[in-house]
Amino acid sequence: TDPSAPPAGHSNHGEAFNRGPRQAAYLMEGKTANINFPIATSKPLAQKFFNQGIGQLHGFWTFEAERSFRQVLKIDPENPMAYLGMALANGSSSRAKEFIGKAVNHQARADERGRMWIDARAAYLKETNKKKRQAAYLKALEAISKKYPNDLEALAFLALQHYRNGVGKSTKQYETVDAIIGKVLAKNPMHPCHHYRIHLWDHKNPKRALGSIGKCGQTSPGIAHMWHMPGHILSRLKRYHDATWQQEASARVDHANMIRDRVMPDQIHNFAHNNEWLTRNLSYAGRVGHAVTMAKNMMELPRLPSVKADGKWSVSGRSSHAYGKRHLHGVLQNYELWDEILVLKDTHYLTGKTAADQAKRLRLVTSAYYNKGEITQGDLNWASMEKLLTNQKTGKKTAGDKAEAKAKAEKKKATDVRKARSAAERSYNTAISALTRGIAEVK
Repeated sequence: TDPSAPPAGHSNHGEAFNRGPRQAAYLMEGKTANINFPIATSKPLAQKFFNQGIGQLHGFWTFEAERSFRQVLKIDPENPMAYLGMALANGSSSRAKEFIGKAVNHQARADERGRMWIDARAAYLKETNKKKRQAAYLKALEAISKKYPNDLEALAFLALQHYRNGVGKSTKQYETVDAIIGKVLAKNPMHPCHHYRIHLWDHKNPKRALGSIGKCGQTSPGIAHMWHMPGHILSRLKRYHDATWQQEASARVDHANMIRDRVMPDQIHNFAHNNEWLTRNLSYAGRVGHAVTMAKNMMELPRLPSVKADGKWSVSGRSSHAYGKRHLHGVLQNYELWDEILVLKDTHYLTGKTAADQAKRLRLVTSAYYNKGEITQGDLNWASMEKLLTNQKTGKKTAGDKAEAKAKAEKKKATDVRKARSAAERSYNTAISALTRGIAEVK
């Protein structure tokens, strides 16, 4: 396989490679990070694209980072650092191993520091034990930082690797990583490692990342994820209006990329995640109409199925449509929008083919009828809920009995018999739960 020609449908950390007419990578001057990672090249433009790719890696925009590193290769053929960049953009996948192999083959062209980077990543990808691999890579980055104390990128990636290796519950370890980030920011206050500080403190102590929320997006204005991440901190601090500002900024950047590259929404990494979080924050902030509109919009976007070799397809539970439907139900119920529910009751916003879809719809609509004083309609819907619940319980028992009998006939262990039964019954659980809760509510 030629690693410079990825297969159609290649997935790179959540993004589809085969996503429409592709242009060559272009310089996003002023829109990606202001960083410098010098490499051995006689081509100034190759250096610019390499810096851009590193900046995109800092923003977890691995798809575009690979394109930038490919452009380095086009301008300066067989440059080993371009292959290193493509390996970094592909994590620990088989494609990353192909790229690092190319980097090793041509590493004589790199300077000493570049060779240290290539050796570090090659060793990382060669080791199969995850803990050993992570520990060794951390030491390698520390060695580069020690030998080249002015290498801010080594420090930034060192901080990231500390985080990825797991900081656990130790406050001391969090402080160690934060101090590394602080060293970078002391020399380059607008370095994109503000992103790493936000991830670091997100679940531990969000207030510690406040100094980075107003700078993260500004360090890399053309990368949507860098605008999104401050929303994490602001949401945890219950500053929902400010969080929506960040998430709207992220959405606008994604919209610009969709227009430029003719990309479908759910082909963009974190597009659905950002907008579902935006919908939640609009709801928390009391911007109910905006939350409903946003949830509807997510449901209206094209659904991109994942198709298997046998032709079977499914749409991810993390798609825009799935998130939108979930949040629309939540906003309608939490804010008791009974009139809106009755307007939407027979539209695609609330209807669905599965028993779980029907159960959730019936719960909403029945509650709306009773709260509007339409008792007769409420009673009819309640009866429908009871009937569907009986059918689902019967179906669950039948499926479980059949699976159990089959497992026993195959002389499986008792634990495997229970697992077989549980697996057969699982598809009924969501509808039964929704109906049980819904009936309790309408009672």
